[in-house]
Amino acid sequence: MEEGWERPPRVELSGDELARCIEPAFPGSSIAEWSVLGAGLANTNLRFRLQGDPAAYVLRVHTRDPEAARRERALMSLLAHGPAPGIPVPRLIYTEGAPQRGQHPYSIWSFVEGTLLADLFQQLGPSELVEIARVCGQVLARFRQYPFTVCGGLGAELDVTREYGPPSRFLPDFVRSALFEGRAGERLGAALRDQLWPLVERASPRLSAIDGPYSLVHGDYKRSNLLLRRSGGSGSGREVSPRWEVSAVLDWEFAFAGPPLIDVGLFLRAGEALPAGFREAFVAGYRAAGGELPDDWLPLSRLIDVLSQLTFLNDARERPRVFAETTEVVKETIGVLTRWLSP
Repeated sequence: MEEGWERPPRVELSGDELARCIEPAFPGSSIAEWSVLGAGLANTNLRFRLQGDPAAYVLRVHTRDPEAARRERALMSLLAHGPAPGIPVPRLIYTEGAPQRGQHPYSIWSFVEGTLLADLFQQLGPSELVEIARVCGQVLARFRQYPFTVCGGLGAELDVTREYGPPSRFLPDFVRSALFEGRAGERLGAALRDQLWPLVERASPRLSAIDGPYSLVHGDYKRSNLLLRRSGGSGSGREVSPRWEVSAVLDWEFAFAGPPLIDVGLFLRAGEALPAGFREAFVAGYRAAGGELPDDWLPLSRLIDVLSQLTFLNDARERPRVFAETTEVVKETIGVLTRWLSP
């Protein structure tokens, strides 16, 4: 998923501009080396090292959402003081929420060693990916430790600044608008549009199963935002197989208060292309760590994920590869919902 997607041009920073950006966080330090990271579909990320410092850092330029830098700062503070076991995240070192030393807000983070799950899908066999799915489910279950009373977008202080209302009401309203007033319906074509809308209309009342309780939702819990590494190994005179662990959950700019099933649906998107046992292992890990799922969690997760699919298709930019892949996901979703609603 998302390999080869079109992305906006990255922000170009000179060495002098980068030096000015890091000065508040590392006064008097000079940059030994730096490079642009390929990860990220919207914002620009640069990895750098300082003279005399073996550690690596990441400067993140927030080009998509100017408020994201301040919201991520509040989120990192919340997670740092949360209950154990915690959600693994990079250490936030500095945030400049209002542009002063550059054109955009930016933040500076510790660099976390690991491999993106998106890359591991190209490198590992099914059995290891199934093990990883279980671990990713366990980490996602920890998000329920951060409850909210309403569903909505978060402000810079993590208050809900825009209430969405219950999913059973806001999803059909959004889908109808996207299909018949926005660009999504035209990009899908009349045939798919007219298949999808009656299914959403019929199924939406069943979303009452997730009309609360709400919790922190990452909003982008996917392969390109999950870093993994092996932990453990030999010790005490006997061999112990290393295990996979999530070393960091990245990119929190889409976080909001909502039903946990949104992140489940996003992670398991395009389920027909996943390795055998991957989905089941993820759900087992999620439940073992305290996560709760409704009885019809699979079709409900596909239904709620329609929000993301139509958001992609409503994009004002022309992104043919994004639209083509998203259309295939919509087709799969139509199949899942059709089977679910059939007598």
